[in-house]
Amino acid sequence: MKRLTASLLVLAGAASFGILSTIVKISYSQGFSTAEITDSQILFGCLCLWLCSIPSLKYLRTLSFASIGKLLASGIFGGLVGVFYYLALQSLSASFGVILLFQFVWMGFVVDWLIDRRRPTTNQWIAIIVVLIGTVLAAGYEALRFEHVSLVGIILGLLAAASYTLNLTVNGRVEPQVPSILRSALMVSGSVIITFIALPPFFLAHGFPGVNLWIFAALLGLFGAVIPLYLYARGIPVVGSAMASILGSIELPVVITCSTLVLHEQVTLTQWMGVILILVGIFISQQRIITGKSMKRPLPQSGQQESA
Repeated sequence: MKRLTASLLVLAGAASFGILSTIVKISYSQGFSTAEITDSQILFGCLCLWLCSIPSLKYLRTLSFASIGKLLASGIFGGLVGVFYYLALQSLSASFGVILLFQFVWMGFVVDWLIDRRRPTTNQWIAIIVVLIGTVLAAGYEALRFEHVSLVGIILGLLAAASYTLNLTVNGRVEPQVPSILRSALMVSGSVIITFIALPPFFLAHGFPGVNLWIFAALLGLFGAVIPLYLYARGIPVVGSAMASILGSIELPVVITCSTLVLHEQVTLTQWMGVILILVGIFISQQRIITGKSMKRPLPQSGQQESA
């Protein structure tokens, strides 16, 4: 039940990320720039997390400078996801950009394999393949058209995927004993630093931004920083970064659903089939937990090597 609850927390965090694209599209229609939206989002999320972590500030005094530095540095990966992805979309279509970003599904298992020497199980390999096929279908026909594809855009898209993978990894490994809300506040502070360096908030120098910008910043900060970071901080240490990479694929079905219901965008039958495949892949990856089978493996016999 503990692993199942943690899996649901990670699913909810990834679903929260899926709401962002719809809010961003609406904000762009109101004339706001990428820098205004990105910077105000991360700044608002940071402020909210620090306000929520006030009861845990007494624990901050017990942390060493090294621990605080690790958490701040870990937040850099979360900030780089948005920076690389937004830059990639300047030369790539949104559908092709999504496919590149979703390479974190298999990257998470590679990182887990390299760090912990844990090979993916058969179910996990099947889940990876099913989710990646579903991602291509859900992204739509335009994603399969490679005319005039930018090499720089592809590199930036893959860097965004790698940053997302490292973000999931450090969420489960760096200073796990620190209270979740305080960990999230310190990590998002690191995200603010790298985001402001990459996309300087020049608009703040012109006075207090309009109320509409802060409305979007509040929504984006809530669903893009506060909710997912807190849920990831609680769930990923239990399920692991590799499993979190599969659970994170729920983001794309949420994106498509919100685009259909809110933005009234047309979604083809093929795209819905892709959404179903992604959900099937997530179910396959969680099958042992849902059916109640133990995740523990038997200890190797003397003289025998434990299989990964």
